[in-house]
This record gives sequence, C-alpha cells and structure tokens, in this order.
Amino acid sequence: MTEQNRGKIAREEILTAAVECILDNGYAATTTMKIQERAGISRGKLLHHFPSKQELIIASVRYLAAKRLDTSRADHSDAPPATQVPARVAWSVRTLWASFFHANFWAATETWIAARTDPELATELLVHERTVLRRARENTYQLFGDHISANPYFPQMLDVLFTSMRGMALTYTFSGRNPETEPMIATWISSALALLDEKE
Repeated sequence: MTEQNRGKIAREEILTAAVECILDNGYAATTTMKIQERAGISRGKLLHHFPSKQELIIASVRYLAAKRLDTSRADHSDAPPATQVPARVAWSVRTLWASFFHANFWAATETWIAARTDPELATELLVHERTVLRRARENTYQLFGDHISANPYFPQMLDVLFTSMRGMALTYTFSGRNPETEPMIATWISSALALLDEKE
C-alpha cells in the first residue's frame, strides 16, 4: 500500500470517528482527544491531518454529507413511473422525509447550533451549506423524476416541502416518535399535489 493510500485511509478513519463522536456526545462534548481515541491513532497523526478541532469538525460534516448525497443518487427503479404523478409524488415525499433521519442531518444540526456562538464556524458552514443545498436539490429533482420536476410550480413546491420537513424533523430530537407514522406525511403529499396543480 502506498503512503498516499495509507494517508487517505487514516483521514477517513479520523472523519468517521469524528462523526460518531458528534452523534454520540454532541458537538460541545466532542474533543480531539475523544476522536483520537475512537480512531485509534496517535496524537501526531491526528494533528498532521487536522491541526485544529474546527477544521476536523467541518471536514467530518462535509465527508458525511458527501457520502449521504452520493448514496441518495441510488437507482430509483422501485419508484412508480414519473408519469403516474400522484403515486410518484407520494413515494418521493416519503423518501425525502426519510432522508432527514440520516446521520448527516443530525451531525449538521449539531454544528448549526454550535455556529450560533462561533462566528468562524458559521462562516465555514455558510459556504458548505450552499454546496450541500445545491446538491440536495439536484438529487431531489432526480427523486421526483423529469416529468414532475419539469412542472413550473415544482421549485416552489420543493421549497415548501423542504422547509416544513426540516422544521418537523427537529422536533424528533426529543419526541421519541416514529417518523414513519408522522401525520404530516399525508398533508405533505396532498399539498405537493395541490401546489403542482395535480389531482390525487
């Protein structure tokens, strides 16, 4: 194995350990020492890849987001044909809602809260979140399919769904409910169809 490959593997192990620490302990309680211990590496190797905690946290969130966005581009062969608009919208709404319960969302939430009192972190996140939002939108267009995403009302419908789902997902940090039985799912589906000017 080359030195470059070993470095890449070590970096991914560090980033994975950082994400796990954020999810298990929260941003405030995540320390470079805990990340180092979980990754099973030396202090020198950690600092070689990431000289500061902030650089490590930002890189870990980017890493997880990239993996999640790449995964969400998976084949949608199990989806109803896009020409069957009501069925495709219902499937897409449920799939989009489920995406808010991936580890990426909760790791990002931890850093959003931390950025409220950390201007330097906030500046880094602003750039990062623009990229994530752009890619998330591209993936969502694929989720709904070309036929539906070509609808002139689609961008507005997507804005309504995305902001509503994100807000609702935050309540699951303390509610203990099952997201699969969320009552708003039916409302999101009917609202999406209404905004697209489609009948159920």
